[in-house]
Amino acid sequence: VLVVAHSILDFAYYAQLQIHTVDSLEALQTALSVFDTNKEVLKELSIHEHFNIPKLHQLSHYVQSITLFDAADGFNTELPECLHIDFAKDAYCASNKHDYEEQLVLWLQCQEAVFLQGTYLDWLE
Repeated sequence: VLVVAHSILDFAYYAQLQIHTVDSLEALQTALSVFDTNKEVLKELSIHEHFNIPKLHQLSHYVQSITLFDAADGFNTELPECLHIDFAKDAYCASNKHDYEEQLVLWLQCQEAVFLQGTYLDWLE
């Protein structure tokens, strides 16, 4: 358990660096690998049932994102979560509240089609 905690804390501290080198990115990846290798102990001790957590999955993309976009000091999940909430609420309000799941999907497809059409028309100009 200490190895898991130590590795995730190491990952967090390395991720917070404002300037990264090849060595710091390797250390970041190593910390994540150690966490991934040893996290099963948390299941065995009934500390956590599963690790199907979007924020935890996002960690696997940090090294690539830092390599492409520099330091991770602006990374967070607030925007996707906010958009998800807004779109879900707007779609639900547009439904008739019965069998709303299918209506939510159709509403989102229509919104996406309108957005793509607008983008295409902007591109034509």
